[in-house]
Amino acid sequence: MKISIITPTYNRGDLIERAIQSILNQSHQNFEMLIIDDASADNTKMIVQKYTHDSRIKYHQCIENKGVSVARNMGLSQIASDSDLITFLDSDDEFMPTALADMISIMDEHAEISCFRFRVVDSSGKEASNPMHNNKVVDFDYFIKNLFNIGEWVCTYRRQIIENGFRYNENIRAFEVIAYIGLAKKEKQFFSDSIVRTYHIGHDSISNEKMSLTKIENSIQGYKFIVDEYGDDIFRVSKNIMARIEYILSYFYILKGQKKLGWYYNFRGFRKKPFDLRFVRNLLKTF
Repeated sequence: MKISIITPTYNRGDLIERAIQSILNQSHQNFEMLIIDDASADNTKMIVQKYTHDSRIKYHQCIENKGVSVARNMGLSQIASDSDLITFLDSDDEFMPTALADMISIMDEHAEISCFRFRVVDSSGKEASNPMHNNKVVDFDYFIKNLFNIGEWVCTYRRQIIENGFRYNENIRAFEVIAYIGLAKKEKQFFSDSIVRTYHIGHDSISNEKMSLTKIENSIQGYKFIVDEYGDDIFRVSKNIMARIEYILSYFYILKGQKKLGWYYNFRGFRKKPFDLRFVRNLLKTF
């Protein structure tokens, strides 16, 4: 069984070699690694080209930087015709030596499921995935109720998911949760207890990004899309989760200085969940 690993990268010349080595060292060797370089300005290309003599390591350099969602989708459009499974590896992380073999084994046991999630630990061995979800088949309602305590997981798909049109939203940078909410509406997911990835948090990690104007604007765009596109579905499942999303959206509008919109979403959240400290926090930030 062949598996495609898509690795978007941007200015990770000092780290991407570790990711590549972790794939080359896999116990399961039937793979391709698609490295999508989102117009890096460092030595990423030079580092990757040390490995492209191996036909399984494929490199594509974008002309301009368009964000990780565009890079992921470009990878999805280039998977080999004989690949059965698709997964993703960030260029600053690494897979465990048996990651691909473990994915295939678990997916073979659950032939009726097309979407899988596998556990992640950080570089100190600390759990980054919420273990309460281990070995569960998850539907849309469960996914939404636990939207804010899922944790970090590796998503792996059968090819049919991609052929059925699954893609990341290219109009919003990052915010892959949008794609996962849409997928959860269509597909059940299996959360495995197998640990497959080591997650490295660097000084310039997206996870550590300071509250810049760009991050505020991206957050507004992402949460606004979720409210507009999936608000009714989320409210049906959990008005508390919907309220939390609206409180968060309110907070980012207030940070940007758009206080009227901040007030609007703050009171929308209040109507759904009035006894929430987020309401008070947002209210105080408007003064």
